[in-house]
Amino acid sequence: MKADHNSHETGTRLPCREHPALCLSLFTFMFVPAVAGEIALGRWLTQFMPHPGLIAMLCFAPAIVVLFIFGMFIGATIWLLLTKRFVLQNTLATFFLGGPRVPIFSNLCSKIFAWSYGQNRRKTKL
Repeated sequence: MKADHNSHETGTRLPCREHPALCLSLFTFMFVPAVAGEIALGRWLTQFMPHPGLIAMLCFAPAIVVLFIFGMFIGATIWLLLTKRFVLQNTLATFFLGGPRVPIFSNLCSKIFAWSYGQNRRKTKL
């Protein structure tokens, strides 16, 4: 029995295979702010609550996950703003507009890409 979504058989083009340096730099930019935010939050929480109990850990766990995701979006936005001067728009579009469509995150990536290229401005008619 074969998987339905095998990338070798369907011929989908993955951006990391075609542009490994861009992919590596994107991952670096995504994880550096996320990890830095986690370290800062961890140090602050350690000073605020040196020996947390189970309830405190369960309350702060969602905040830690949200901070990590938010940090990744900040890093990806910074990467896009820096690389759009050096890389073609179609190449960057494969990183932000292609790939699996996850409802919330795909829409957010599309909006970040459109915002960075100024495509979401309203046109005024005279």
